[in-house]
Amino acid sequence: MKSLPLAKGRLAPVLDAAGRRALAQRMLDHVLGTLRQAGLPSIRVASGAGDDSDLNRDVTEAARTVQAEGATDLLLVMADLPYLSVPDIEALIEAGRKSPVVIAEAKDGGTNALLLRPPTVLEFTFATQRPSARLHVERARSVGIEPAIVRRPGLSRDIDTPADLAQLVSDHPVYHVFRHVA
Repeated sequence: MKSLPLAKGRLAPVLDAAGRRALAQRMLDHVLGTLRQAGLPSIRVASGAGDDSDLNRDVTEAARTVQAEGATDLLLVMADLPYLSVPDIEALIEAGRKSPVVIAEAKDGGTNALLLRPPTVLEFTFATQRPSARLHVERARSVGIEPAIVRRPGLSRDIDTPADLAQLVSDHPVYHVFRHVA
């Protein structure tokens, strides 16, 4: 994820920097809590520091690190998924029994989660101004893997735009604190 002070920049028209930071922290806490509830044995946060942060570089480094430490699988989940639930995580893991590459597609065609076995099996293609889920599918196929695609509301509904935030405030009591801006 981007560093908290830089997170959720597309919400700047409706949320000041402190509000964006608070929202990003609340969503990160939710995602981490959901992963813990799902019983994952190890959870880490991959986050760049400063203005030169690059998501692809940061997650590539994280994948290499965990693989060097002996991890055989990597579940990568974006931090802005306030609707994420334990059954969503279970669906990703179940799909991982059928393919070494599992992709959870965002509502806009982006990628909100990946399950990879081994962790470095795929070159990451986040934030390329093109729908990254399709690019991740192409990358998997280019190395002879037919990926599994998981489409679930908790995995697809990230918060990127003022309309996303307005819907979240309407849907989710924990986020009502942001109602004055959405």
